[in-house]
Amino acid sequence: MSNNKKDAHSLKEHNTNMVLGALMIMKTATRSQLAQKTGLSQPTVNSIVQELENKGYAYPGTFAVSAGGRRPICYTLQTDHLRAVTIRVLLHSLEYVVVKVDGTVVLRHSWPIAEGDTHIAALQSLLRTLLKQDRNIRVVGIGVPGVVNPRGVLYAIPQIPELEGVALVRVLNKQLDIPIYVENDINLVALGSVIDESGQTTLSDMVFVHLGEGVGAGIVMGGCIIRGFSSFAGEIAYMVKPLGESKDGETLESLLAQTKEVAQQAKLIVGMIVSIICLLNPPVISFGSTLASEEMLWHLRHECEKHLPLWTLPSFKMTSDEAAAYDRGLMALVGDVLTNQIINELAITQ
Repeated sequence: MSNNKKDAHSLKEHNTNMVLGALMIMKTATRSQLAQKTGLSQPTVNSIVQELENKGYAYPGTFAVSAGGRRPICYTLQTDHLRAVTIRVLLHSLEYVVVKVDGTVVLRHSWPIAEGDTHIAALQSLLRTLLKQDRNIRVVGIGVPGVVNPRGVLYAIPQIPELEGVALVRVLNKQLDIPIYVENDINLVALGSVIDESGQTTLSDMVFVHLGEGVGAGIVMGGCIIRGFSSFAGEIAYMVKPLGESKDGETLESLLAQTKEVAQQAKLIVGMIVSIICLLNPPVISFGSTLASEEMLWHLRHECEKHLPLWTLPSFKMTSDEAAAYDRGLMALVGDVLTNQIINELAITQ
């Protein structure tokens, strides 16, 4: 394929992705509304909508109100045959959601991990059951409380030691022929924190800090998760106290577990927050889990003001519902895959 054809192909993929995204958010829209939403030309939108209709991904429905002349047709995304499963891997259960490509939840339930059962066996049983029940499931997204390295191997997962060193996707794909994606849970909460309930990105850059059972951070820049070359970015639990003040092997996580007063906890954490600000300079740092509170945020800001100019400080805020953000992050992960499947099935060749 020549460079000109490659460029045209990439441009059409990009434009199709924009129209699909707009239709997912708007749920139903006319061609002119889609053009206005995406900023694309009317002929470009008309062509893409026609292709979506021809392939059965969009269908004409009701007529919109017209100021005069022919009433425009509203189009709706047809998503019944494009579904995904998202799974949050917890210590004693698998929390799963079956979701359509537009974010509509079909099923939400919990799969308990029986005594004596393993997480891998539970995942295999759950997925076999769901795939047998619903032939429209096209992709699986799994969130885990550990690091997922570039080869798909899990490590630094002390809550579920049986998964340490396991290439989870490879293990599951021995029995299941379906695309499976695995991501760190805190990264997914961070991604979900910049997306609203409609699936629209509301913030491009932010850092999420989890302070509770386990300490970690998720970094989103330009709307994308920042993982680092070995997927270790954000593993702030391994940070140590300033040199000369710490014992060998003493980490923030271990020190926080020994400290009860919020003001003292903030003094332990402030070095970590100052480092994040100096390295990444995010506009927002969001905090969640059991140690996070408005009192903690007040103390943290007060401590940061001792070390940094006021104009460098980001907005500190609480993540009101970490589980909901986790779900949105997983849905964004699998939603991108489903959208790409639509684009590929349109067989864009020019």
